[in-house]
Amino acid sequence: MDASTSHDSVLTAAAARGDDGALELLVRAYHDRVYRFGLRVCRDAFDADDAVQEAFTRLARRPEVARDPGVLSWLMTVVRNACMRMLRPFARERSRLGRRVDDADAVPSGELDPQAALERWRLVRAVHEAIAALERPYREVIVLRDVEGLTGDEVCRMLGIGEAAMKSRLHRARQLVRAEVLRREGARPASPASPARNEGG
Repeated sequence: MDASTSHDSVLTAAAARGDDGALELLVRAYHDRVYRFGLRVCRDAFDADDAVQEAFTRLARRPEVARDPGVLSWLMTVVRNACMRMLRPFARERSRLGRRVDDADAVPSGELDPQAALERWRLVRAVHEAIAALERPYREVIVLRDVEGLTGDEVCRMLGIGEAAMKSRLHRARQLVRAEVLRREGARPASPASPARNEGG
């Protein structure tokens, strides 16, 4: 058990005894990561927020349940299951108008070369959009492993699959993302050439 896991175990035990401060620390530590994951699974900001609220509400009621698998893995599992319920056909009959989310990162600050910053931003956006377009099994595994940085064991436990299946899905997901990014890069128009100087006049 590493220091982080041990610290989380102390906090969940304290929260189980009714320590609101310990619960608040857990919320501060994990809310953003769990929300990002929910957003990528649900692909809807409102649904993601609902899923995260459900996860933390359950954690507040019985925080000790998250002690063994780890708080982050447990929260993400609850969020994933909530999102799956929301994504079932006809689970919700409400309008999606105006609820699209731009998931791309902002242009990195501190870049010396504005053109390099723009190219980097385009690449990041292309990767995010390629991931968002994946079928759910591939999207989940690449988000958990490559975006959120969970271990292979944690991903397997969360998704309920074996190591071989996880590695196969991850490999395929990476291939699909790479192919889509390359396709987009190839489809982009070339930068306009500098106008030729008039040498005849």
